[in-house]
Amino acid sequence: MKLLGLLAGSALLAMSVSATAEEKAAKGAKAQAAGMEVMMMQMMKQQMAQTCKDQEMLSCMEITEAKCNEMMDGVLQKCISPNFGQLMAAQGMSEEERDALNTQMESCAEGVSAEHGIDKEKAKSCSPSKK
Repeated sequence: MKLLGLLAGSALLAMSVSATAEEKAAKGAKAQAAGMEVMMMQMMKQQMAQTCKDQEMLSCMEITEAKCNEMMDGVLQKCISPNFGQLMAAQGMSEEERDALNTQMESCAEGVSAEHGIDKEKAKSCSPSKK
């Protein structure tokens, strides 16, 4: 899903917290990183909610806005949140590692979509980026 790539890319730009060797500074950095994760997850949720307001896409996929939001929440909780650290570290990964992470994220998102009765081929054909 191109949406995940876009979200991960914007998250990478926003997330650049460096920890120092001092224990107090390390605790502060951890707290800051945790706060940044909450903020980034909220931003992604808002972007996904905005996507779910696209009536043309919803009509094409034959789903409601509520069903779309439910599916997007599933993607956040099952795919993005557990892999947040890896997504933030993607800049430092090799191209092969990034490709593997992208494949993993796409597979997870497709699985969540399938759980919600959304066919991946139909979703691709209805995606705003494909029009």
